[in-house]
Formats: sequence, structure tokens, C-alpha cells
Amino acid sequence: MTAPPTVAPADAGHTRGTRSLSRLLTVAIVTLVGVLLVHVLFETWAQVLSGPTSTDPRANLREAAQWPKHLKTALYLGLAALAVVKVAVDRLWHRFRTTADLALVVLVLVMVLAGAVNDSSATLMGEALFVYFRGAVVFYALRAADLDRVLVRRMLLPAAVVVGVNVVIALVQMVVGAPAHSALGWVDLTWADQSRAQGLQPHPNHLGHLLGLCLLGFLAWVAVNRSVPRRWWAVATVVAVAMSATQSRESLLGVLAAGGLVVLLVRGNTRRVLAVCLVVVLCTAAQVAVRPDNRAEWERRWDNAFSGLRNPAGSESTAARPSAPTSPAARPSGPTSPTARPSGSPATPTAGTRPSGAPTVTARPSPTREGATTPPGRKPTSGASLRPSAPAATRQPAASPQPAASRTPAPVREIRVLYLQQVARILPRQPVLGFGIGQFGGVVAEKNDPNWHRNPKFGPAGFNRYGFHAVQVDSFWLHLVMEVGLLGLVVYLVWLAAVALPLLRRIRQARRGAAAPAQSTVWGVTALVFACVVGFLSPSLEDPLLPPLLWTVVGVAWWVTRSAPEPATGGTVPAPREPDDGTAETRILSTDEILAQARLVRRPTPPRS
Repeated sequence: MTAPPTVAPADAGHTRGTRSLSRLLTVAIVTLVGVLLVHVLFETWAQVLSGPTSTDPRANLREAAQWPKHLKTALYLGLAALAVVKVAVDRLWHRFRTTADLALVVLVLVMVLAGAVNDSSATLMGEALFVYFRGAVVFYALRAADLDRVLVRRMLLPAAVVVGVNVVIALVQMVVGAPAHSALGWVDLTWADQSRAQGLQPHPNHLGHLLGLCLLGFLAWVAVNRSVPRRWWAVATVVAVAMSATQSRESLLGVLAAGGLVVLLVRGNTRRVLAVCLVVVLCTAAQVAVRPDNRAEWERRWDNAFSGLRNPAGSESTAARPSAPTSPAARPSGPTSPTARPSGSPATPTAGTRPSGAPTVTARPSPTREGATTPPGRKPTSGASLRPSAPAATRQPAASPQPAASRTPAPVREIRVLYLQQVARILPRQPVLGFGIGQFGGVVAEKNDPNWHRNPKFGPAGFNRYGFHAVQVDSFWLHLVMEVGLLGLVVYLVWLAAVALPLLRRIRQARRGAAAPAQSTVWGVTALVFACVVGFLSPSLEDPLLPPLLWTVVGVAWWVTRSAPEPATGGTVPAPREPDDGTAETRILSTDEILAQARLVRRPTPPRS
């Protein structure tokens, strides 16, 4: 029988002091990650309590309390410094030579090139890169640390408690309504008016992202384990109800897409995986059926999406060009085209009308420099004058008569559809490297220049925001491709694929060996898929909340993949596996492991005569 695999003694060059320092750095990294996770779950609520806050998110970007953001930045920078010191002390540079690391370097170079050719300053590029990749700092810090189960549990437990608090608050908001929102200090009650729970998060979608990731962890658990206690099914159902109370459509789509991927990858316990997905769908459907506000919101979103397809962006500002009238009586006095644009100054909106770009995420053109719209229920007025029309026979000609065309009210349309249509028209101007990082539709662009949408690079009319008041455009992928072009988009996707590849490889190896993959490995893959899906309908991958949560899950998954032994794939004894950090430990195999190794040994075949 072949002897069980053992690992060489530890490197004698490592002194006891170095090992103590290495352990101390690991504990510090794990502690800072745990503090960061709790901080991002409380950050916006802490700003609300610190006051003052406004219903305008762009005003909050500058006027709200800034200490939570500064603390968060300090935590990220502290994590980065600890990771570098840990790698230097333990000489772990070889651990960061993977395909994912190379892809990240290429991606950063492409982003810097996109900024350089589009006149982004060094400071602007630095701020934009930090926002894009601050979550990945957690990933690299966890890769540098020497984790174990106890440390991981202690790191995640405080965040799990805060998640439980958010679930309870969301359920109370679902039942009580607006008073439960006001009691927490929220000033903007838009989500309460729409019967959407937000917990301690600034937006119901943020809470949906948080609870969606938690449900994916449970989904991975039921996929790889033979039995799951009923109490955990009850807990998962409560979390699904809380997520349905947010009415986060992108979170629902993300969970279902990740669930389908688990069925394809694991190919075990399929019924239970589908049962989790069914619970999520039924909870959401129950909210829509029981709550009229939720049902009206779904119907409105569908109608506005199709309205945006029928009336694309720009159709409301296409001016009709009538021939110059020869006399005052010949001048047109009524609407000449349903998409006409006034050639004079924009009309002033009626008092009491609400900008369509409020947090409802649908828009009708607002009275901006791109042109004005007629409020619903009023007849369109001429762009040359706001006074009531006089009979044509008594109207006096102007000193310099200009042909003008009036417009009919543009229908309410889904803001994401309008933005996508504009990008499809603007991106071909600079398709390869886009318009430069920090210059389009993000927190950095808004802070650097509140009028970023008027950049002449986007065309004579700029980028029409349609009165939408959010700081970021409502799609991460749209924002990314506009800033770094198609080249940057492709490299970004390659980077994410390179991160997922080791996890997928380990799942495939486990399946070939008729063994269940690790729960954390499956969770890491599904978390990446979830983030990619929700990124279509939200700026989630550069938000303050989702990136640190996502990269914590992926970092733990990489640790499990690195530390677990290679699964047997058929009839051979696995080769001894050296740890990545150059050190080694002696591990005593259990009786079951020794018997499993013995069963894998092939009998030598006799030589042929």
C-alpha cells in the first residue's frame, strides 16, 4: 500500500517572531474586514442620524455628514496596507501570479489609457479607479491572510447579526408602512409611498442585493448537503419574504439566474434548489397580488419600458422644419408634429408638476436645456410664446419672425431604456476606449463636475438625464462601457471570468470524483453571477454596499479552494499538495481517509509474456 501523503516540515528559516507577526497580521486583516462589512451596512443610516439630509441625493453627496465615507476609505486603505505587509513578511508574492491577477493589471492599464486619451486628470483617474476596485481590496486582503474556520466565522458573525436586524426592520416596514420608515429618521419617504421596504439601507434595491446574497449562500448549502434542518428552511423563508418586501426586481432575477447555474454545475439536490427559487418567486408574487401599490408599480414599469421602445430617446426633441411663413396669418399656431421641439426658450413647467426623474426611475423629458415638455392634461403651447393664442387675424408679427414648432406631451418612459438608447447612439463616436474614467454618470463624475452630462463629447445636446436626480446612471455596465469603451468592457468581463475559473474548476473536479463541492465554492460562483445580473439594472458593482460583500464571499471561496485537498478523479492517489505560502504542516489522516486512499490504489498489472 502506498503511504498516505504527508507534508514536509515547516521552513526552518521562519523564526518564531515572524510567525507571530504573520498571525497578528492575519487577525488584523480579518478584524478590519469584519468592521468594514458592518460599517457599509450602517453607513447611509449613520449619515441620516448625523444629519442634515435631503430628498435630493445629489445634494446629499456634498451636504450630508462625510465622516462615514472617510471612515470607510480609511478601512479600505488600512486593509490594503496590511495585505502588502503580510505578503512581504511571509514572502507570498507567488500567490498573486494567477490569471485573475494578470487580467486585473491589464484592466487597470486599459482604464488608465482610456482616461489619458480623454484628458482625465491623474486625480480624477485615481478616484475613479478607487471606486471601481475598492471592493477588490477585500478580496486581495483575504487572499493574503492565513484564514481558518474560526477566523472566518468570527469575521462573518457580526455582519450576519446586522443582516438579521435589517430583515426584522424590513418586515416591520412591510406591515406598518411609512411610520416605520420615519421612525428610523428617513427623510425621503418615496419608498414608503411605494410600499417598498428598505431596512437600514438607502434604497430598497440595496437591501434586496444584501438579502439576495444571503439566499444564495443558503441555496449553495442545500445544493451540496444531504440534509438541511427545517429551522434553516424557516429562516430562509423569512429572508425571502423580507427580500420580496423590497420589490427589488434585479435581485429576484439575480437569485433565479444563480439558481439555474447551481442546477447546471452541481447536478445534485436539484429539487431543493428549485424549491428555494420557487419560494422566492412565490413570496414576490404574493406581495404583488396582495399590495396594490406593488402591483401598480410592476404594471407601470412594464408600460414605461414598452413606451420607451415605441418612443425612443430623442424622439421628443426632433423638430419639425416648416417653411418660413410669408405672412403672420400663415404662421402655424398649433402643434405641427408629435415630436416637435420649440426653437425658442423652454417653457416653464406648471407649478406643482413633479420632475419625472424622481426616485421612481421613470422619466418624461424635464424642462432642461434639452427642451421643455408640456405637463400632462394641458394643451401644448407654442415654443415662441407662453401667452394664450390669439386669433390669427389679430396677431402681430414679430420683429424677426422665426418658424417654430410646438410639441405634444412625451409619454412617461423607463429611464434605463432611454439611457440605453442614448448610449447606443453616442458610443459609436468613441467605441474603443470610451470617454474616460471619471467623466460619465458616476459618483466621481458628479463630484468633479455636476454638469458632466453637458460634455460636448456626447454630442451637441450632451447626454439627456431626463430630470433623473440620482447620482449614478442606473446601470453599471452602461456606465462602464461609456467610460472605458468596448475594450474595457471585454477586459472587465475577462477579469471576472478569471476570478470564477478556479472555483468552476474545483466544482468540476468534485463532480468527476462523485463528491460534493464545498459550499463556499458554489456560493462564490453564484455571487459573481448575481452581481453581473443586478449590474444591468443598477450601479451595484460600484456601490458602497455590494462590492465588499461580494468580494468577501469570493475571497472566502478562494481560500477554501486553495486550502482543500484536490479531489480524486478516478483510481489514482492524489499527489501531495504543498501550501501556497511555502510553509507546510504535517496532517494525520483519519481512518476513513486512509481506507479511502487504499481503495484508490490500483493493483500492479503483471507484465505481459
